[in-house]
Amino acid sequence: ARYVESAPDVSSKADLVWLSEEELFTEWDTAIFKGTVTRIRNIRLDFDGEAAYRAVAEIAVEKVYRGDCAAGETVSILLPCPVSSGIWVEDTETASAMREGMTGIFMPMAYGADSVWQQNGATLALRDLAPYGLADGLRWVFLETEDGLLFAREAYESAAGAETLGEIEAYILQMLESLE
Repeated sequence: ARYVESAPDVSSKADLVWLSEEELFTEWDTAIFKGTVTRIRNIRLDFDGEAAYRAVAEIAVEKVYRGDCAAGETVSILLPCPVSSGIWVEDTETASAMREGMTGIFMPMAYGADSVWQQNGATLALRDLAPYGLADGLRWVFLETEDGLLFAREAYESAAGAETLGEIEAYILQMLESLE
């Protein structure tokens, strides 16, 4: 893997696995925290001659709702797409809108020793790139943008009308309490 200034223009389509609101909180062991994006770097991965592009976002953690990170830490999250113009990857609308300086609530899964990416006969330990990653680029981030709150409203039906991160925070706290 190596950092690159930009990724080539691409278009990609994949099938997103449907999960209920409850499953979005229970299907994977996700950390949940509020923070600000401090840096985004695109990376090029080489799987024995087959290239793949992603990005790593650094997040300054402000508040933790679930997980092992702490307020004041900066954590890295592997994004399922590179971040720049000219790139469209289905189901990454939220992650691809991420920019440095944006505040959001993030729900990445923590990578374990068994978290690997295998492609073209090569294997990459995901923890070598970042300790956290998003299962997809649509449902695991709530972002404050210039155009308002951006998140997968159809996936979080109970919070679909939310307009602020404060409303999302209240929703997340309610969901976590109901799942205990």
